[in-house]
Amino acid sequence: MKIVLTYKMNHNWSVEDLLTEYQKLLQRAIDEIWENTTWKEKKAKHRYPIGNGKYKYYETTRLFPYFPKSNEFKRELRNKLLKDWPFAKHYVDSTIKTAYSILESWRQNYLKGRRKRKKPVVKRKFVRVKTTLMKVEGSKIRITVKPRKKYLELDYSNEWFYERIKDWKVGELIIREKDVYLTFSKEVEFSRRIKIGVDSNLMSLDVYHPEKGWIKVDLSELHGIAETYDRIIDRLKSIQKKAPKRISRLLQKYYARRRNRIEDYLNKLVVQLSREFPDTVFVFEDLNKFKMLENGSRDFNRKLSRSTWGKIVQKLSYRVPIEFVNPAGTSSTCPKCGSKLESRNGQVECPNCGFKSDGQFVGAFNIFVRGLGAALRGGEARDLLPYEPGGELRLVNPKSVVRVDLSGRTFTHVPS
Repeated sequence: MKIVLTYKMNHNWSVEDLLTEYQKLLQRAIDEIWENTTWKEKKAKHRYPIGNGKYKYYETTRLFPYFPKSNEFKRELRNKLLKDWPFAKHYVDSTIKTAYSILESWRQNYLKGRRKRKKPVVKRKFVRVKTTLMKVEGSKIRITVKPRKKYLELDYSNEWFYERIKDWKVGELIIREKDVYLTFSKEVEFSRRIKIGVDSNLMSLDVYHPEKGWIKVDLSELHGIAETYDRIIDRLKSIQKKAPKRISRLLQKYYARRRNRIEDYLNKLVVQLSREFPDTVFVFEDLNKFKMLENGSRDFNRKLSRSTWGKIVQKLSYRVPIEFVNPAGTSSTCPKCGSKLESRNGQVECPNCGFKSDGQFVGAFNIFVRGLGAALRGGEARDLLPYEPGGELRLVNPKSVVRVDLSGRTFTHVPS
């Protein structure tokens, strides 16, 4: 399996002309593809909640965009973009690839109702550098800007991340005004392929490991950080009209502090997760936070907006293999008999077989089972794994509760 890591490194290059011309070229590529896009009417299915976990379905006719992708069109597009292009030709290939990537991302959001039928506009300045524009010798990289005329050189041997990736393969680069993003890849073979289920909740990550059982990762400190700064920010917003300039500066300061502290917490969380569960495949639910926001109260939506499930998964994917499963029914299906669970006194209980447990344990276990490719239903007693549910109340409490240690490299285990 290929692991890809990305690191940022500052530079002092003079690349304003390259950034500006690349931005214009990328917009031209998007414009050309957009003008040749065909729109076809198709029926699309939609749904809206009507309560008790049920939905009302209906159909509408929508216009679906289809981008031109024939080799002939791409060849003609490349020839158009090459006219009067002052830099290396391979940057043109890079813009075409990036233009399609931007448009495909727009298309997905458009079909989900998050974007209007409006052409994407490139606002940020960056340059995507293909490996064909680079010459790599050890930790030194030479980037061609103009063949035989202008080159950019960098050496990452003195960077903090060097020891982690010194034997890795260098991939594409992203150049910005003051920094450059370096990507490194390596093929990794995992000696063991144990899968673990991870249930993402507001205040915890609940992990089911087939050998270690149920482990709860306490995230209350993460939410405490976000909540503390949100209160400060809300208070500043309420008095912003009295001193707009001064309050705006304070808002920027506290937004940055909030972002940096959360980023620091998440980085330490994923490092400690990967150390706590080595050589494993993490199985997560394929969650859609936008749908959850539609049905929640104002307080719930505020708490949900502070959740960082997507960032946790993204950062973790740089270190360990990740898989996703359909979230439907993972917290409401009895893992013993497959019936629908009912909530009673803070627990979930099966009216069919009498199984009782904590809902978060059930979610983590069912995600684990679904990650194995099995249906969410009970098995024969002889097929049960260690710590698999058998209906006993002893499974209500997690085997271990852990908390992120902000000054260490491994989790702090909270005494029960």
